[in-house]
Amino acid sequence: MTIRTINAVSELRAVELLSRAPLFKTLTADDKRVFASMKGLFRYARAGTMFIEQGDADYCIYVIMSGKAQVHKDGVLVGEVAAGQFVGEVAFVTRELRSASVSAISDMVLLRIDAESFRRLPIRAREIVKDKMIEGLHHRIERMNAEIMNFRNELKTSGDKQPESSD
Repeated sequence: MTIRTINAVSELRAVELLSRAPLFKTLTADDKRVFASMKGLFRYARAGTMFIEQGDADYCIYVIMSGKAQVHKDGVLVGEVAAGQFVGEVAFVTRELRSASVSAISDMVLLRIDAESFRRLPIRAREIVKDKMIEGLHHRIERMNAEIMNFRNELKTSGDKQPESSD
């Protein structure tokens, strides 16, 4: 299954969609219009479509406009993402190979941003989007740290409950 480009999005509708995503909420209407005027930003992925594959050299970020996806690292489910969230930011920023795979678990509408479209934004808008990406990464790291601590506490608790030996 492949991702299809959605070309039939009017500029007005694109601005409306951008306004819903936290990554773009604080952009000015003019900045959103610059983004909205770019062709081929919106994509459609059917349920079951892998739109990011671990190890690929693909350096774009996807903002989830609708639907849900699962994130797998080395075949292990590490999380889910839904409308308003974004994926692929690590490869987008670092230009490293994809660190995880992402597959649609429902039909999805995605906004795909590559380096060229990002550079077309005014500098102030790029800074705002970069700050929002960093904020999103910060929240993701906090959540993962909490999960690690919970896991460690569960291990410690289960280790403290050693079965008594019968001599």
